[in-house]
Amino acid sequence: MTIKKIKLFLSLISFILVVQVSYAQKQYAKTILDSLCSQNYAGRGYVKSGVEKSALFLEDELKKIGVKPYPNRAYQQKYSFGVNTFPYPIQVKLNQKELAIGKDYLVDAMSGSALGQFEVLEINTKNYLQYQNILNEVGKIIVYNFTNLSNRDSILFFKKLAYQTIKYTPAVWVERNKMMYSVGRRAFKYPLIHIDEKAYYTPKTITLKINNKYVPSYTSSNVVGYIPPKKDIFNLFKRDKYIVLSAHYDHLGQMGQAIFPGANDNASGVAMILSLAKYFIKNPVKYGVILCLFSGEEAGLEGSKYFVSHPYFRLKKVKFVLNVDIMGGASKGITVVNATKYPKQFKLLTSINNENKYLNQVNKRGESANSDHYFFSQVKVPAFFIYSVGDVKNYHDINDKAENTPLNNFNKVQKLLIDFINQL
Repeated sequence: MTIKKIKLFLSLISFILVVQVSYAQKQYAKTILDSLCSQNYAGRGYVKSGVEKSALFLEDELKKIGVKPYPNRAYQQKYSFGVNTFPYPIQVKLNQKELAIGKDYLVDAMSGSALGQFEVLEINTKNYLQYQNILNEVGKIIVYNFTNLSNRDSILFFKKLAYQTIKYTPAVWVERNKMMYSVGRRAFKYPLIHIDEKAYYTPKTITLKINNKYVPSYTSSNVVGYIPPKKDIFNLFKRDKYIVLSAHYDHLGQMGQAIFPGANDNASGVAMILSLAKYFIKNPVKYGVILCLFSGEEAGLEGSKYFVSHPYFRLKKVKFVLNVDIMGGASKGITVVNATKYPKQFKLLTSINNENKYLNQVNKRGESANSDHYFFSQVKVPAFFIYSVGDVKNYHDINDKAENTPLNNFNKVQKLLIDFINQL
């Protein structure tokens, strides 16, 4: 066999191995995605102990792949916060027609309870001047139907009024935009129902069966793991530095019968972190790697806020934080939050991508308090928040399922992050 043929043969073998490894990484990520989105975890929220069960699953997964806890610490870092929940069946009827929960309507996350049939008072652009004092209408259900308004300030004014209304009586907001659920941190006395304009018509009565349960101190956990640095005599001055890889594992949980699986947001990000952990277990780098799987992100970044306030180590030892969220479909590339704040590191990231042609685009974005990187940045720890850009549009709805999350370019994003970490 000639040298040329030997080189060609070795190149082919190398290519096959890379393809096999990439396939295995994506298959592993898909397994994690399917597991976290199963009904067993009830949307990883605050009904049916979804978030606690998820934390136990992630702790077991870290152990399985060989990730240890941080020295002299537990895998789980517990903390508490207040949360509003809807653990009981929910029903909404316009006259006698029952609406489909999650599709036709959502109960606002800060809603209280209401049972019974209510006479409807619809307030709209034609008659709103007649109803200056909503307190006169207590006992009815007030429907705010301003779908024909185009002025943003006017819409916000009436939406604020709807929230004021539920201190005294139930209310409905007719929604022309995409309906999205969230996590409520407080509870009003009565419910606010967001009904899709396509499902709404002006009824005489609306029947409600809504019971909320406010939990003033719900205990949740961050799940933290540690991968030691490479043992290298030339690495003595870098081994006491850390790379933090983070993603939030919590989601919106369950609202009555409706489950919000949270595949793209953010089971996909957790799958990325665990897949990276498997790589760095076998291929350690010059820095120690801290894995932070946060809860409480959907409740206002509570988990990362608590961790930064109660760190396992001195935060000055952190070389860089890479926080990932929404990793379900990078067909058009990724966006990097804090890119303008850390131009040197962003330049490194883009140069690696350009050289290897991993992704079509690496978009630049400024500072934003929109994920778990934020509190690290606030204490001057350098951090990026990276999310995928593509065709996966399901977000904070019941359709954010594993089967709707293809993990496009998942392996390419992972390779880019590995190269970036190795060159920091």
